[in-house]
Amino acid sequence: MPHMPFRATTTLTLAAVLGLGLSGCSGDADPQPVPGTPGPTSSDPVIKPGLPGEPNETISGGMATRPARTVSPGDVTFYQDMIVHHSQALVMVETALPRLTDPQVKSLASRIGDEQKPEILAMTTWLEERKQEVPPQATNPRLGDHDHAGMPGMATPAQMEQLARASGVEADRLFLRLMTAHHKGALTMVGTHGKVAGEEMVEEMAADINVTQSKQISQMQEMLARLS
Repeated sequence: MPHMPFRATTTLTLAAVLGLGLSGCSGDADPQPVPGTPGPTSSDPVIKPGLPGEPNETISGGMATRPARTVSPGDVTFYQDMIVHHSQALVMVETALPRLTDPQVKSLASRIGDEQKPEILAMTTWLEERKQEVPPQATNPRLGDHDHAGMPGMATPAQMEQLARASGVEADRLFLRLMTAHHKGALTMVGTHGKVAGEEMVEEMAADINVTQSKQISQMQEMLARLS
């Protein structure tokens, strides 16, 4: 029987041992991901269950992991009340403009209307984005004609009726008196809100109202003194 040379036998045996060793090592290695197969990410869509009677909402995974926005009740009340307050100012301007005779008073009245309309829109948008109730005066300022005795600076129905009947310089004077009181009421509301303010955006709006209406109060007082 022929004999296999010793060197060849040794070589084959060593190769077999190495092969077994490599096979054992490869079995312990972590499996590698298949190229082109994406893993789960924060951008994957997530189904957010809706409230009773409302449909589900599909949102991104990133939004699903964000904490819920905290809304300050003080901010909500301030914007809801200020929308009603601004709405009466718009009605006062609309009522008085055809009756005003002084050019400076007419210009100021128009400016007040032009400034407060976008402020109402901004406050309405803020409330809607946070799913808070929006006063109906946001879309129909005339709903603010009725009495708001608990809100500072608001004109009474009798005063609004008097303004609607006024003419000439008396209309100028009455408008200035009513709007000055109205602006002072807004400043009171801003001061009250400052004690419970929450979101920076609302604080900035309150600060803008404070600066603008404080300046206009001074202007109206000067006009009233000139017309007296």
